[in-house]
Amino acid sequence: MKSNELNILKTIKLLYVEDELDIQTITADVLRSVCGEVVCANDGVEAIAMFEAHGDFDILVTDLNMPKMDGITLIGKLRAFDQSFPVIITTAHTEINFLHDAINLGVNGYTLKPIDLKKLISAIAKAVESRILRKELEIFNGELMSKVKEQTFELNSILDSQDSLIAVSSGKKITVMNQRFLDFLGINSIDELDDDISSVCDLFIEEDGYYFKNTSKGECCFSQTNRPTNTDLFVKMKNNHGVITVFKLNINTYDFNGVHFIMSLTDITILKEQSDLLQYQANHDALTGLVNRQYLTNILQTEISRASRYEHNFIIAMFDIDYFKTINDTYGHDIGDEVLQNLSNLVKKYLRDTDILARWGGEEFMVLLTETDVESGFEKINNLKELISNAQLSPSVETKITVSFGVTLFKAGDTKNDITKRVDIALYEAKNGGRNKVVLK
Repeated sequence: MKSNELNILKTIKLLYVEDELDIQTITADVLRSVCGEVVCANDGVEAIAMFEAHGDFDILVTDLNMPKMDGITLIGKLRAFDQSFPVIITTAHTEINFLHDAINLGVNGYTLKPIDLKKLISAIAKAVESRILRKELEIFNGELMSKVKEQTFELNSILDSQDSLIAVSSGKKITVMNQRFLDFLGINSIDELDDDISSVCDLFIEEDGYYFKNTSKGECCFSQTNRPTNTDLFVKMKNNHGVITVFKLNINTYDFNGVHFIMSLTDITILKEQSDLLQYQANHDALTGLVNRQYLTNILQTEISRASRYEHNFIIAMFDIDYFKTINDTYGHDIGDEVLQNLSNLVKKYLRDTDILARWGGEEFMVLLTETDVESGFEKINNLKELISNAQLSPSVETKITVSFGVTLFKAGDTKNDITKRVDIALYEAKNGGRNKVVLK
């Protein structure tokens, strides 16, 4: 660990929340060896009480899945006291939804259980950098004018030692960029910035879901009038090598001969990629790459609400590979998997972009045809049935592979259970009626 990180840790007061006492004891002992002060709580309720009584903590390290009050609720309540309060989370691999919610709350870092204490300590040091920097700036502001030159040198040293990208602005122009920021842009000084970059906001990539400068209004985050009120800001920037990086953006102010703005950008690219990967894995079938049953069930509820509101129609079709067990028994499960994958690709190419194909389970699939009436939907499914029966889904399978379809149209007042039950009955009738059929209910 860098010496500047150790120096930062020695000054902080840390609140650690963990309901498993064995983990709490071991982790707290290690944290006390590097941090100024460590206070432990057994759950979120106890942590809130401690925060209200002793609100001078510099950072929160908390488990997510706890009794009485989970970590997500705890973070939300603490942010009511201090919107920029740094938070590090500890979480298990299985707590995907918790992790996704935590990312949305703008946590500063995380570590998976079992806890890698070295990574946890490093994450804590990075998370408190901008907060400690602000304290340093406040101290700097209170010094006598005779010490301005000395304090400026010290401030630049602190800025250059940070892992985050940091810039300071008077509101009209950028006055300071730390070395990390200059290296990111591939320049040696602020004077080398392009003429069209009057603000750090000009560097932000315009993309939905991320903060960027509103060019039509000239909005910039380095401005008292246009400063964004949302404290959970995420931005994308491209470095001098063309690599796009995701940052968590924090903006603070201090008053010294006028208001100054401090922007701290923490690289969360890996955290964002991990969150996206976990979210993808939670919603997709590993074999076919299709969305899974859980995802389609959620989408179905949204589609019901939309169709009910605007009086639109949609079709749900469930299909099942005929005699799939025979294929597995005769040719082996590898060939069976090949059939499932090729079938998935064939149907995806046939459907529109607005339609959804999901693997419902085993050899069962579900299709949602949006904005479709019963006549055109029934015709489309019949054409799909013929397309599949004429396709070669595996060169190893000598016999024709067919599917059976159950189809139903959304009706006013339908629930998810109504639709899935009706289409399941239709599929059952198609299979009992000789297979390679389409039955509408």
